[in-house]
Amino acid sequence: MKQIRDYFRHGEKVQQLIQEQRKQRSPGRSLGAPGLNCLVLGGGGREYAIAWRLARCDSVATIDVVPGNAGVALFSRVIDFSPHDVGRLQQHLAASAIDLAIVGPDELIAEGLGDHLRRASVAVVAPSKEAAKIEWSKTFAKELMTEAHVPTPRWETFTTPEQARNALDRNKWAAPLVVKADGLAAGKGVTICRTLEEALMTLATPPTNSGRVVFEEVLEGEEASLQALVDGETVVALPPARDHKRVGDGDIGPNTGGMGASSPTTVLPDEDAQRVADELITPIARALVARGTPFRGVIFAGLIRTTSGFKVLEYNARFGDPEAQVTLPRIGGDFAKLMVALGEGRLKEYVAQNPLRLSQRAFVDVVLCAEGYPGSPRVGDRIEGLDALPDGVYGFHGATASTPTGGFITTGGRVMHIVAGGSNIAEARDRAYQGAERVTFTGKFYRSDIAGSGVAVA
Repeated sequence: MKQIRDYFRHGEKVQQLIQEQRKQRSPGRSLGAPGLNCLVLGGGGREYAIAWRLARCDSVATIDVVPGNAGVALFSRVIDFSPHDVGRLQQHLAASAIDLAIVGPDELIAEGLGDHLRRASVAVVAPSKEAAKIEWSKTFAKELMTEAHVPTPRWETFTTPEQARNALDRNKWAAPLVVKADGLAAGKGVTICRTLEEALMTLATPPTNSGRVVFEEVLEGEEASLQALVDGETVVALPPARDHKRVGDGDIGPNTGGMGASSPTTVLPDEDAQRVADELITPIARALVARGTPFRGVIFAGLIRTTSGFKVLEYNARFGDPEAQVTLPRIGGDFAKLMVALGEGRLKEYVAQNPLRLSQRAFVDVVLCAEGYPGSPRVGDRIEGLDALPDGVYGFHGATASTPTGGFITTGGRVMHIVAGGSNIAEARDRAYQGAERVTFTGKFYRSDIAGSGVAVA
C-alpha cells in the first residue's frame, strides 16, 4: 500500500510540474488558416483601441494581446505573461505564427522591444531603441529639433536638479516656466510652474528630483496632437486630435496620462495634417535616417499653435493614449494591411496604391478614473452599467480585471474610456457623456469639459 501511495504522490508531483511548464509556454495555434495573426503588446486603453480596430479588418484571422486586460479578452485572445519576458515572447511568436506585432506602451519601446521582435522576421510597428530616443530622452529630442530646424519653445537641459535650481537662483530662468523630467514618466513628468516656489518644489518632487531636467518656456496657444506613420523618410499623417492632460476641469491640477480626447479638432483640421507633418515630423525622420537610426513606427507630435505658427512641445514614439481611442476609429480601409506595410518597410508603396482614407465622423473619449488618480488609485471596485451603454457608445477597458462570478473590477487609475462617435463633435460629446453617466464604480470621477471647445466642427 505504501508503494501505491508513493506512486500516486510522485505522479501528482509530475502532473503539477507538467502543468507549471505548460503555463510557461504559449498555447500556439494551427498553421494554415487564412488571414493575419496579430499581436498587440500592452494592457491599457490604447492597446484595447488597437486590438478593437484590428478586429474590424477583413484581413485579420486572430488577435493576441499580451498581457491585455479583462475587456479586450471579450474579442481577443489574452496571453497573460509579461511582455518584458523576451524569451517567452519569441516562443509565442513562433508557436502562434504571428504576422504582425504592434507595441503600445512607451516603456516597452524604450527597452528596445521592437529590436527583439524584428529578429523573429515579423512585421513590427515599433521603432528601434535608438530611434525611440526622441521620446525617452527629452534632451535628445530638443537637440534633434534644433539640428533639424523644427520650431520648439526655448529650452535648456541640466544634468542634475541642483544645476537647474542654480539657474533659477541666478535668474537665468524665471517663472512661469515648464519643468520636465528628461526620461519617461507615464505622462506625469511635465509641470507648468507659475511661480518660483512651485518650480523649486517640482525640482524636489519625483520624477524631476533625480536625473536630467529640462526647462522650457511657457507658450500661449491651443494644443493639438498629431500622429504620423513613419517609415524612414516616408511620413503619412493620421487624423489630428485634441488631448486633455490635466486632471481637473478647466485644465487645472496635475498632469495625467490623459483624461480624454476628441477628433477632429479645429486647432488642426484634417486637411492641414499632412502639411504640418511635413513641416514638423518629416525633418526629424530625415535627421534620424542621416544618423543611421531610421524610424519605423508611429511618431506622435505634441503641438501648440502660437501667433507665429505651430511649435513642437514633445515627440512620442508610439500611438498616443487617449489619442488612439479617437483617431483609429476614423482610419478607413484595412488598418491591419496598413500596419503590415509599415512594419515591413513598404509604407510608401502601399499608400501610393491605397491612399489613406479618413472618416468624416467625429469621436470623443471621456476617461473614467478611480479615486486617488493620478496618485495612488483606489482599486478592486466592481464596475456596473457597461451593458447599458447606448448604441454606438463603447467602453474601451483601461485598467480592469474580471471576477470569478462575472463582471469587472477596477485595477488602476484610468479605468475605462467611454468612446462615442457622431456626425460632429457636439453629437459625439453628448453621447460619450451619456455613456459616462451610465457606467459606475465607487470613487469614479471624470472631467466634464472634454471636447468642450471647438464643438462646431462638422
